[in-house]
Amino acid sequence: MKTGFITNLTTCCFGILAMAQQASELAKAAEDRPEGGPPNVLFIAIDDLRPELGCYGVDYIQSPEIDAFAESARLFTHHYVTVPTCGASRYALLTGLSPRNNPEAGNHAFKENLEFTAQRGIESFPHLFKEAGYETLSIGKICHGKQDTLPRSWSRILSPRGKHPDFQNNSGKKQRPAARGLDLPDAAYQDGAMTDTVIDTLRTLGDEPFFFAVGFTKPHLPFWAPKKYFDLYDVEAIPQADWGELPDSPSYHPSFELMQQYGHHPEAGLEDPAYRKQLKHGYAACVSFVDAQIGRILDEVEALGLDENTIIVLWGDHGWHLGEHRIFGKHTSFERALKSVLIVRTPDMKHPGRSTDALVQSIDLYPTLAQLCSLKPPADIDGRPFLDLLDDPKLAGPEYALSYNQSYGPAFRGQPRMYAVSLRTRD
Repeated sequence: MKTGFITNLTTCCFGILAMAQQASELAKAAEDRPEGGPPNVLFIAIDDLRPELGCYGVDYIQSPEIDAFAESARLFTHHYVTVPTCGASRYALLTGLSPRNNPEAGNHAFKENLEFTAQRGIESFPHLFKEAGYETLSIGKICHGKQDTLPRSWSRILSPRGKHPDFQNNSGKKQRPAARGLDLPDAAYQDGAMTDTVIDTLRTLGDEPFFFAVGFTKPHLPFWAPKKYFDLYDVEAIPQADWGELPDSPSYHPSFELMQQYGHHPEAGLEDPAYRKQLKHGYAACVSFVDAQIGRILDEVEALGLDENTIIVLWGDHGWHLGEHRIFGKHTSFERALKSVLIVRTPDMKHPGRSTDALVQSIDLYPTLAQLCSLKPPADIDGRPFLDLLDDPKLAGPEYALSYNQSYGPAFRGQPRMYAVSLRTRD
């Protein structure tokens, strides 16, 4: 018994010493950061995140970390993506170009458009930062896939440490349920393991300014997260969209990503109310899971003293239907697919915590971030800077926002694909 007591006491002492040493290292890292100088940029992309957050007025969702961040930042209530699909939305964001200036506006946008964009002399905004002396780092889903990584843009492309099978591989994909919570730690999932790597990397950054792009995969399908995030919710208390009746002659969106790529559907499919509840429960759990990871990163930024000279952006690559218009998915020109999350904080922000109803677009982030860091963006990109809205949220802002939705039907040889163009105006 005495031996066990001594062993436990020794282990406890070593644990306390390790915690003290870690605290000392964090304090020293904060002291060593140079004051002033070009601002850093922490850009956090969140896949398929519509404004389903407490700070956007959604009462049932549990998103305390992002909500707290919004209180110190500028929340944009009318931010519209350029295209409601992952690849094209991210390509438009990173290049500042709308689909009218690109030949491809689907998930193959990076593969099909890179050469076309380079011929015009337009590089991504991470490349602009790299050329200006920034260390540019990328981890997670920033483009659309490993094969789509932007050349010349990154000083380092990071991978989450260790093995963390997030059940994301495509083998047996149709046999997987669309929503599931397993009793596993956060780091057993890709986004949790990635967060550990981000924190470790932040602690080892040098004196040069950095542009750090962090891409979370949730709440993209499958709606899989640790069980504890599912347990935050009473599924019967989650509000559901009005399912409605199918018209006699519908232009029908089949929720193909969900229904064709994942299994375990009930016989009635989406006509089953219990299944729709299960799906929205899974989406909510994934939002809370990612919210917790973002909170860990933001806490580390503050602990290191980086918040005093770091611009932080939270961006959703597009929205998602959770039953509205009888759809579970994106790829539409409805508000639910085109409106997404945008929250920006600058070190010297005026009127923090106030939201703005001004219309802004994802392509506007390129020139905005460039000008915030005293860099000159290309003259012929389509994005428009919104620095004035960061100073005064009451300004009217741009008169319109344009979004595109590519037709998935056949294209005629030698002719561009057809697009649905969606216009939002201030009035």
